[in-house]
Amino acid sequence: MGRHHTPDVPPIRDRTAVRTTLLALAGLTVFVIAMVASYSGAFANPTLHHMTVAVSAPQQVVDGLRAEHALTVHEFGDAASARAQVLERTADTAFAVNPDGHLTVYVAGGGGHSVAAAAELVGREAAERAGLTPVVEDVAPTSAGDPSGTVEFYAVIFLSIGASLGAALLGRLMGPVRTPATLALRTASLSVFSAVLAGVVTLYTGPVLDALTGHSWQVFGALWLYSMAVGGAVTGVAAAFGSAASVVLGLFLVVVGNAAAAGPVGRPLLSGFYSTFTAIVPQGSGVSLLRSISYFGGHGAAMSWVTLVVWAVTGAVLATLATAVRVNYRALYERRVERAGGSRTLLRPGLLSSTD
Repeated sequence: MGRHHTPDVPPIRDRTAVRTTLLALAGLTVFVIAMVASYSGAFANPTLHHMTVAVSAPQQVVDGLRAEHALTVHEFGDAASARAQVLERTADTAFAVNPDGHLTVYVAGGGGHSVAAAAELVGREAAERAGLTPVVEDVAPTSAGDPSGTVEFYAVIFLSIGASLGAALLGRLMGPVRTPATLALRTASLSVFSAVLAGVVTLYTGPVLDALTGHSWQVFGALWLYSMAVGGAVTGVAAAFGSAASVVLGLFLVVVGNAAAAGPVGRPLLSGFYSTFTAIVPQGSGVSLLRSISYFGGHGAAMSWVTLVVWAVTGAVLATLATAVRVNYRALYERRVERAGGSRTLLRPGLLSSTD
């Protein structure tokens, strides 16, 4: 090698490729920051924002609880009625003063251990102010395989990934939804894939992990509907508004939806921003539905079922409308071609291929 010889370094000629790469890396960095901000904002420092309490106690105790701004207090005539509100998921906790001078704090570990811990703290403070002895009773404890009460959260979160990626993969392999036959085939394929995902997760969280046990078919149905809600929404948005819109929806569900699901902390401890979305995003309804099935005998599940059905039906409607528009457009295009004597230059070439 000569004294002044330097190795040949191929110049970067495609500035567009470099710019695209930099933009992609910048977008990925923003996504990571958004994920960190979302999860840390929702879970890092949980604070009690709103808790519904059923109370059977003397007026002095009730008034003391009403003075706390984070509590919504409902009075009941006896301990059994107050306790029933927790099992029916109309209250997060219940307090009942017994004639022997004890204040029983009814919590529900299956509704989230952080919520149960917060309820216990509030109950103990109320008992201390009233000079009573606190007694804690968990009316909906978690299973042996799910002591922290988070299996349902992780099942839903990772099922989201499988459902959304599966819908995107089906779209890539099967092509755009342009005809009723394609729409029917895509729907059937998504339904079967959702059943496979739901079945595998049900088996793992049930017999294998011994966590969500005793209600296998209900858990399977909830997971299947959840997968259809996510996958159907992604498919419908992609069909109606394009791939870019489905990517935006996916990012929203991952960044905001996962945090709003309130799995590790529970909705009463979420900030107003995330708690607003808990009942809207499919993740929040999915987690709540699994908890209702597994620990509360199905109580409080109605709204979660409705929310997931709305997501699934909305996706189906969007895909159907987009298909109908394309079919009508093709018919109009062909009629115009016939009227023009077979010329295909009436509309822009490539706008609709001859094989669509």
